[in-house]
Amino acid sequence: MSALFEQFVLESRELLEAAGAALLRLERDPTDKAAINDLFRALHTLKGATALFDMAPFTRMVHAGEDALMAVRDGRASMSGELADRLLELLDIGAAWVDGLEFSQSLPDGADARAQEQEAGLRAALGGPAEAAGGGTPAGFAWVDELTETDRAKASGRTVTAIAYDPAEDCFFAGDDPLDLCRRIPDLLLLRIESAGAWPPLTDLDPYRCTLRFRALSGAPKDEVTRLFRGVPDQVSLATVVIPAPAEPAVPAAPIRLATAMLREQSRILGLPGSDEESAARRAAVLRAVRNILTAEGRDSEGVVLDRAAEGPTDALIRCLVSLADGPAAAPAEPAAPAALARRALRVDAERMDRLMALVGELVVAKGSLPYLAREAQEGRSADALAQGIKEAHGRIDSIVGDLQDAVLRLRLLPLSRVFDPLPRLVRDTARRLGKPVELHLSGGETEADKDILDILGEPLLHLVRNALDHGVEPPERRRAAGKPEVAALRVQAFQDSGGVVVEVSDDGAGIDAAAVRRKAVAQGTLTAEQAAALTEAEALRLILLPGLSTSDTVSDLSGRGVGMDAVRGAVEQAGGRVDVASTPGVGTRFRLILPLTMMVTRLVTVETAGALYGFPVTLVTGMQRVPHGAIRRMKHAESVVVQDAVVPLLRLRRLLNLPEDERERSGEAVLLLDLGGQPMALVVDAFRERAEVVLKPMTGLLARLRGYAGTAVLGDGRLLLALNLRELV
Repeated sequence: MSALFEQFVLESRELLEAAGAALLRLERDPTDKAAINDLFRALHTLKGATALFDMAPFTRMVHAGEDALMAVRDGRASMSGELADRLLELLDIGAAWVDGLEFSQSLPDGADARAQEQEAGLRAALGGPAEAAGGGTPAGFAWVDELTETDRAKASGRTVTAIAYDPAEDCFFAGDDPLDLCRRIPDLLLLRIESAGAWPPLTDLDPYRCTLRFRALSGAPKDEVTRLFRGVPDQVSLATVVIPAPAEPAVPAAPIRLATAMLREQSRILGLPGSDEESAARRAAVLRAVRNILTAEGRDSEGVVLDRAAEGPTDALIRCLVSLADGPAAAPAEPAAPAALARRALRVDAERMDRLMALVGELVVAKGSLPYLAREAQEGRSADALAQGIKEAHGRIDSIVGDLQDAVLRLRLLPLSRVFDPLPRLVRDTARRLGKPVELHLSGGETEADKDILDILGEPLLHLVRNALDHGVEPPERRRAAGKPEVAALRVQAFQDSGGVVVEVSDDGAGIDAAAVRRKAVAQGTLTAEQAAALTEAEALRLILLPGLSTSDTVSDLSGRGVGMDAVRGAVEQAGGRVDVASTPGVGTRFRLILPLTMMVTRLVTVETAGALYGFPVTLVTGMQRVPHGAIRRMKHAESVVVQDAVVPLLRLRRLLNLPEDERERSGEAVLLLDLGGQPMALVVDAFRERAEVVLKPMTGLLARLRGYAGTAVLGDGRLLLALNLRELV
C-alpha cells in the first residue's frame, strides 16, 4: 500500500471511533452542541478522505449521515433512538469497509446497494420520505427524464439535487463566473452546458454576453447547493429528485484476461499461411512467446505439455495452444489471501523516542571503554586495577541497559482507554435491547499498560460488562420494588497498584447468592455437599470461575452457558494475573482483574527439579517452606499438607512432568505454596532458586502443542529456564 493509503486507513479508524463516541454523547444529551460538532467534523473529514480515493459508495453513505446531522443541528429533526441506531449502523459498516480496504484496497461487492439502503434508512428515521420525483418530475425539470443511461450512471438509484442554472446575459458585468460556480457544486455527478438559444453568426457573437445555460445533478443536499447559489437566487432552480435504478442492469461479460488473449493470438499466428521457412520461423517465435507467458503466469509445469505438442504437427500444436488459453489462465484469478496479518501500527510519543535515542548515545559512549580495557589486559596491567576498570564499565553499562529496557517497555505502553472505548457502545446497545436503563461510569482510562496486556484484556472486559447487564442489573420494575434508582449504575475503573494494573467492573444490581452457587456446584457434581458446606463465602463466589458453572437458569446469546467466566479467568491467568470476586446479594457485584504492567519482562520464582530449572510466575507464589516428611498426610494416592490451619493438596513436580522419582534421603521436602485462581496448592520441588526477571519466549512449532509449558528464557549465566503453565499441568 502507498504511504498515503496507509495513513487513510489509520485516520479513518480514528475518525470512526471519534464519531461513535460523539454520537453516544449526543444521544445521552441532545442539547450537547460540542458533541454534534465533533460528530459532524469527524464525518465531514471522513467524507473528504473517501472522496480522495474515489470511493463513491463510501462517500455517499457518509454524506447521508451528514445530511441527517444537519437536520438535527438545524432543528428540523430530533436525535431519536431510531436515528442513533441508523447512524451507529452506518459507522459499523464504515469500520468493516475500512478493515476490508486494508487488505483488498477496494470496497466489497454490493457496497453501492448498501449505501443506498443506509440513505433510505436515514431518511425514514428523520420522520418522512425525502422529496422525490415519484410519479413525475417537478415542473421545469423535464430534462431529468430525458437523460441518457450514460448520463444517469453516477446518479442511478440515488436521491439527488437537480440544478437548472440560467445565468443573466450580463452576468459577467456583475462579477459572476457561471462555469466556475458550477465547478464548485459539491458532489457533482453531472454537468451539461447548453446554448440558451440559437447561435448567432460568428460575426454577431458578443463575447461579453452569456448565452449558455447549465443543467447539473449533485449528490449534496438541497440546502448545501442553495448556499452555493445564494448570490444568484433568481437565476437558479433546485429540486430534490430520485433517479431510478435500471430495472434489470445488464451484466457485463467477464473480461478476457491478457494472458488468455495473448495465447489465442499466438495460436492464430501459428495458423497463418506462408512458406516452410516462414512457418518454421513463426513456430520458433510462437514457442518462445508461449513459454514466456506460462512463466509469467506461474504455469511452468504446463511447459511439458507444450514441448510434447511441439514435437508433432502444426495442427496439434494449435490445439494445445487453444487448450492452454482456455485452461487455468482463462479463469479469473481469485484474490490472494493476505499472507499475514496487517502490519501493526503503534504510535509513540516523540518524547519517549527522544529518551530512547539519548540512552543509545550513552550506551555507545560506555561501550567505548571496553577496547581500552582489552588493550590494558594485553599490556599486562595489574589484575586488581583491571578488575576495578571492568567493574566500573559494567556498572555504567548495566545502569544504561536498565534505563534502556525501561524506555523500550514504555514505547509499548498504551492507555486503557483503548479497551474502554468500545464499552459505551456495548452498554448502550445491550441495555436498549434488554430494556434496562443503565448509566456507564468510566474512570482511569489514562492508566497505561503494555499493548499485549490490552490485547488480552479486551475480550474478558467485554464479557464482564455483558454479564453484568444480563444477570447483574435487574429490570426497572424490580429495581423500583427494591427501592433502587430505576437507572442502574455500571462502573469500570482502572488504576496502577504494586507495579501492575487493576481493572474493576462493578454494578449495583442483584448480586450473587453464594448459597445458590454452592447448590449449583453440587447439582453439577463439581463438589460434594460436604465440600460445598465447608467453603467460605469468598470461596463459594470463586466457584463461578469454574468451567460450566453458571447460576443463570436461562441461556441467552449474551451469557448463561457457564463458559464465559472460565474464559475470563483463563485469559487473565495467561497474562500472569488473577481474578477476584466480591458480591453482596441485593447490593451489587465487583470483579477485579489484577494484571502485570507488561508481559515482555516476566518475574519468575525459579526452582530446580531433576537437575533442570523451572519457573513459576511470582503472582501465583504465596510462599516457600521446608516441610518435614511427617507433616505430609497420605490418603491412597493423594497427599496433602496443613498450611495456616488449612488442608492444602500437595503435588510433586517430578510426577507432573513424568520425571524419575528422587531416591535420595532428605530430612524434609522443599514445598512451593501456590494460589491457582483462589485454590491453594502445595508443590514439592528439589530445591529453591533465586527470583529472576526474564524475557519469555513462547514455544513454537511442534513444541507449541505442549500446553504445560508457557515458554523458555535464557538466564544471565547462559542456563535455559522452562516456564511452566501450572494450571494446564494440574
